[in-house]
Amino acid sequence: MTAFRLLWTAADHRTRRDLLFAAVLAGTAELCAAGLLGVSGWFLTSCAVVTAQANTAWSWMYPSGTVRALALGRTGLRYGERLVSHGALLGATVSLRSRLVRAATAVPARELRNHRDGALMTRLTSDVGAVSGMAGQVVPPLAGIGLTATVIVTLLLVASPPAGAAELLLLVLSAATAVAAERRTRGHQQTAAEARTAARTALLSARSALAELRCLDAVDLARDQVAHAVGRARRAEAAAASVMRWARLLLRLLAVVGQTAVLVLALSGPVFAQPTADAIGEVLVVAAAYELVETLPQVLRDHGLAADAAGRLKDLARRVLTEGPGAASPATPRLARPKSGLMARQVPVGVGDARTRWSAVIEPSSVVMVTGPNGSGKSTLLETLAGRIAPAAPGAVLLDGVPVESLPAGAIADTLTLVEAEDWIADATVAENLRQAAPAADDDTLRAALAAAALEQLPLHTPTGPLGSALSQGQRRRLVIARAVLRAPAVLLLDEPTAGLDDRTAVRMLTGVRRALPDSALVIALPDRHHDLIPFTPTRTLRLESDSRQPLNAQGRGHCRGS
Repeated sequence: MTAFRLLWTAADHRTRRDLLFAAVLAGTAELCAAGLLGVSGWFLTSCAVVTAQANTAWSWMYPSGTVRALALGRTGLRYGERLVSHGALLGATVSLRSRLVRAATAVPARELRNHRDGALMTRLTSDVGAVSGMAGQVVPPLAGIGLTATVIVTLLLVASPPAGAAELLLLVLSAATAVAAERRTRGHQQTAAEARTAARTALLSARSALAELRCLDAVDLARDQVAHAVGRARRAEAAAASVMRWARLLLRLLAVVGQTAVLVLALSGPVFAQPTADAIGEVLVVAAAYELVETLPQVLRDHGLAADAAGRLKDLARRVLTEGPGAASPATPRLARPKSGLMARQVPVGVGDARTRWSAVIEPSSVVMVTGPNGSGKSTLLETLAGRIAPAAPGAVLLDGVPVESLPAGAIADTLTLVEAEDWIADATVAENLRQAAPAADDDTLRAALAAAALEQLPLHTPTGPLGSALSQGQRRRLVIARAVLRAPAVLLLDEPTAGLDDRTAVRMLTGVRRALPDSALVIALPDRHHDLIPFTPTRTLRLESDSRQPLNAQGRGHCRGS
């Protein structure tokens, strides 16, 4: 997966045309710039020679006209290249981002869960910007450098083969220097990025656990860890800057050598092999080529950033490359509501006894209660049913006959809602959190959902605070349950919904949920001490027991017994 391939495949026909046109304009503009420098040097030198020889028959009209034409052409072409390349950049950004967003809708839920920390949004913004930025920062400059160097070397080989061969060798050496510098710089930049990520993670972790760190007298230790990571990032960035400085210095030395070689070879011999004015013109043309080559490390760095971004986008990019240009958005499977049923077929929930499996079909309006001690795998079972964790055997969990792990998140969300033990709450008001599930719901509908979750006393304008910190544990739990009720899913999975509630409130909440969703299937995971709080008779009870014969692990610990 290369950044160029991703950019070209995701671009539409207009953007591809603009990319090619921008490359042509950039190459032509740089040729005009090099020609302007060479012709100007030749013209001024010729004028000086003619003046020294008092040769009044020499005409300055055509050279001066050529200088003016090249100057105007260079200016116009550069303006045109900027307009076209910026149009291509915007078109590539829109095309690539929209294609990747459509591809993201087909990502299975268990993969999408890995991006809940904002990683997917980062991929769709900064990484897409880096890849699409090649339309303006990489493609035109590379086209200008390549075309200009090729034409200049070809002309030198025709005018003076030794000079042309020497410049070809020196330009190749300059390009190799730029590539080597970019690779070393890229390694240092990756080290710096990893160090800054580690510093950010350590800082956020220390911030969230500041009270515990104070109790343990470990604040200074956490500060030292963050400072060490920041220092490592700064050292890597300084090393990258040092590599770039030395690369620029070496490129300038090679430019001096190249211009000197042209001048010496052009004027070598007992008699000048070329007129002085021609030699000066060739030197200035070569100087223009080396001036472009000096920008090569920056261009290669931008390409390296785009390549890294394309590597991070590779999972979504595979879908884009499969679609091809102009393909229609992938169809998202839609599941019937509320008649859809969740069938768990041979779901392994533990390591204690590999032969102990649970098979059941969860029908509409049914209630499945999952009980067991802490660590027996209740949360793991619910996350497996929701497609958050891949089952041990493909196709072990089917939603309307389709393996749930292969379904995109949107298709699962249309039918199934999982309320986790620690669900996310936005730093907003109660009403704004509820409207995440039902944006068009009016206040009466929101109050009805709160009443179903035994939270009717909480005003809609109440601020929740960061992650719901302004609410109690029981209020947070009931708020996310009320939000799930607003979705009216065909299957509602509740992970320990009674935690933090007194018995009376827990019974009211479960009763309200059942009344609000009479046609929905409920799967309720409860600890042993709360299994008698369900105010209605479960259709099926699943008892998970921790296994003392095997070490516990995080992916489901214990075996199950159905009834």
